[in-house]
Amino acid sequence: MPREEIHLPRIEHSVVLELPPPGSVVPATLGDGTPVWRVHREDGTVSVFSALIPRTHGSSSVGLTQWIPTMRRFIGVYVWDDRGTVLGNQGWDACTGGCPSTDDMPDSARDLDAFQVERLEGEPARLRVGAPISGAWRRMPRKPLPSWTQEPHEDVTPPMSLEQALRLPEGTIVHVQGSVVLASASPPRVCQRYGHWTCCGEGNPRLYDVDGIPLRRTGLEVYSHGFALLRRYRDGFVQYDVGARLDAPHAGGHLDIPPPADLESWDPAQPPRVPICK
Repeated sequence: MPREEIHLPRIEHSVVLELPPPGSVVPATLGDGTPVWRVHREDGTVSVFSALIPRTHGSSSVGLTQWIPTMRRFIGVYVWDDRGTVLGNQGWDACTGGCPSTDDMPDSARDLDAFQVERLEGEPARLRVGAPISGAWRRMPRKPLPSWTQEPHEDVTPPMSLEQALRLPEGTIVHVQGSVVLASASPPRVCQRYGHWTCCGEGNPRLYDVDGIPLRRTGLEVYSHGFALLRRYRDGFVQYDVGARLDAPHAGGHLDIPPPADLESWDPAQPPRVPICK
């Protein structure tokens, strides 16, 4: 399906949320499924922040922030305080290979994206969430801040099952348990897999805005890609950013299933006569 023919219905994100107790930071979702953090500070001030890591120069993937209650910090590539102000680059405890040079680290990033909020009268205390507000760019030190990986982290939303996600209206933003799986000459699908060298069967939902991989004469291939958020579409999904290029696979190799008997005479550009993934 051509990506330009994918049109998602607009779902109103405005919603009324309960105001959490003073001093707390609590996750929620807006009407369209957007994950957010509700912040009620001890001084009585209130904010609602998007849980997505703000986009920066060259950023192509979607990521989610986490909350560290012991430090009152949000983390996710960068570090933000509970007012959404970016403080610096996120530190680390160890690196695979050599750690990046401080000179190569960003010296500016964005504050958390927020939403307009209106406190409503009556009990329980509630907030009406309005229009989004983009986070401002801010200079920050290149040197990473101390790592807090040993501190308890809170995720904004647990992933839901495919069955739960498929029951939601088309266009809804979802965080799903599973992987995007590309297998030779098969449509991209989303499923929970129990081995790196298996593919998604035909009964699993499609990912409609991603190209598949052709059948090559080197054999049948499979690649798995992680994701933070998807959007419901038809009987399956599209990416949060429709048509975006997938990140590098987190697993890949040759399928542990026999190739078709007529592989030598098969045009790799053509779909298989017999489905590869069942």
